[in-house]
Amino acid sequence: MMRDTRTRLHRRIALETPEHVKLEYQLADLGSRAAALALDLAIIVAAILLVALVFRYTGGLGQAVLYIVGFFAVWGYFLFFEAVWDGRTPGKRAVGLRVLHDGGEPLSFQGAVLRNLIRIVDLQPALTGMAGAASILFNRRAQRLGDLVAGTIVVRDTGGGELFGDEPRTAGRAGRPRLSAEQFALLAGYVARRAELEPDVRRRVASSVRDAVRPAAGRGSLDPEAAPDTHLVRLHEEEAPRHAARQGGPSLQAATMARERREAWGAYTDLVEKGRAAGLDRFSEAEVRAFGRLYRGVTADLARARTYGASPGLLEAVERWAGAGHNLLYRAKGRTAVPLGRWIGRELPRAVRRHRWPVLLAALLLFGPMLASYAAVRESPARARAIMPAGMLARAENTARGDINASYIAVDGAERPAFSSAIVTNNVQVSFVAFAAGLLAGAGTVLILIFNGVLLGAAFGLYANNGVLGVILAFVFPHGVMELTAICLAGGAGLGLGSALLVPGRRTRREALRERGRAFLSLVGGAVLLLIVAGLVEGFYSPSGLPATAKFAFGGATALLLTAYFGLAGRGSDDARRGKVRAVPAP
Repeated sequence: MMRDTRTRLHRRIALETPEHVKLEYQLADLGSRAAALALDLAIIVAAILLVALVFRYTGGLGQAVLYIVGFFAVWGYFLFFEAVWDGRTPGKRAVGLRVLHDGGEPLSFQGAVLRNLIRIVDLQPALTGMAGAASILFNRRAQRLGDLVAGTIVVRDTGGGELFGDEPRTAGRAGRPRLSAEQFALLAGYVARRAELEPDVRRRVASSVRDAVRPAAGRGSLDPEAAPDTHLVRLHEEEAPRHAARQGGPSLQAATMARERREAWGAYTDLVEKGRAAGLDRFSEAEVRAFGRLYRGVTADLARARTYGASPGLLEAVERWAGAGHNLLYRAKGRTAVPLGRWIGRELPRAVRRHRWPVLLAALLLFGPMLASYAAVRESPARARAIMPAGMLARAENTARGDINASYIAVDGAERPAFSSAIVTNNVQVSFVAFAAGLLAGAGTVLILIFNGVLLGAAFGLYANNGVLGVILAFVFPHGVMELTAICLAGGAGLGLGSALLVPGRRTRREALRERGRAFLSLVGGAVLLLIVAGLVEGFYSPSGLPATAKFAFGGATALLLTAYFGLAGRGSDDARRGKVRAVPAP
């Protein structure tokens, strides 16, 4: 359960845990997220430069390492750290941010994958980040596009650090508050954050806050010579004890609770820190029972602290540590990833059959333009020069002259690791972009499929015009079946994602994006798996000196195996599940 609140200074979100305790988080603003991104990008660039210096003189193997490191730096850095570091990258940790699901659950691996695949769209146009920045500014949960698909939010991470403190005693005669509870919350929020604000921003915000509290504070209490910031700090010093003493009984109860619960809170924080370092799996049975008991006690203390009107410091500490225990507990419960063998053997082929229509539409958008482009180039050879890059034209002419070594059809053995790595990383990147581009109502995916189809058809037409179509087909056929299948899977996933915006059905577009993003993610995983295998075949088997018949036979066998795999694998589990459903008697 979720409720969003806003103030002039920051946006907050309130989440209700399964224990029916409200946890409040401050949403990260655009500036803090940009600062975290800048730090992460600096780390990425430094890592790439370091690897380049180490492997620059190591030949083809070093080039292969550079391709792989570059790919993982762009696509894997954020995914890796957010998945294994509980929603934080080094940049986010330095700035004090964390990614959570918008229901309050810790970030799952699936959520980390989705939000980071869509990052390429958030960085547009031309890697400026304007799309993501606009989404953060205008979305009430400060979500970029990747957050919308993954169902995640970025919050200020106050977990860890300070321990529970004592409830301060209030003065007996503090006087009656002049500010309402809402006005004092605004004032206290400004004072808490004023040190983080730049001087110009601080002056503007202070002036705005002073205008908001002026009617209640009274004009006579304002020093016309004092700066707004100075006046607000003085006003907060005067009002804080008045609001703390507003309900003397509850405040006394909060102080008593803090003293009585100090020992239990200390034991709880020790277990939370241990769980963060090693996970709940490393707890003994006694520690697991103790953690559950203490966590329930702290959530109850949080509810009591609110009821008692505890001081902001104590309330923040209890809320922070209750949230830390919640994240630790539900992170452990949520680790239910499907084993890789089961996913390959059952889940992937079932997903392809379930989403066959988007995949078939992607195939039509790929092969239709390919056939049209092939026919156009065959009819008018000059069209190839308008479509194909100069390098491809030269390779076709070299192949026609019999100079196979001047084209990539024959690759030197020492260069094959680099060649294979470049192919794999490029093709996987294309599949990622094809999926993410579906967020543009499917238009981006359609353009990618048509563009690649036109290039493929023009290339085949170019080689046919030079009388060497059989040569290029013998090279392409061993790996081409897997590559084209992977493109159709990724394209189908992108079209499925785009359908959430065009035809969301009975759900809102936000809900449809989240649901279909998760549903079609399996197709992207299948495309990646096929492209890795295809890249190895293209790098080592396709350019080998084996006869063309062997290569055509290999490609044909691959086509038959893929057809049988996607058509038959996992069907037994489908039938068993349907049988179980039918066996349930009607009420």
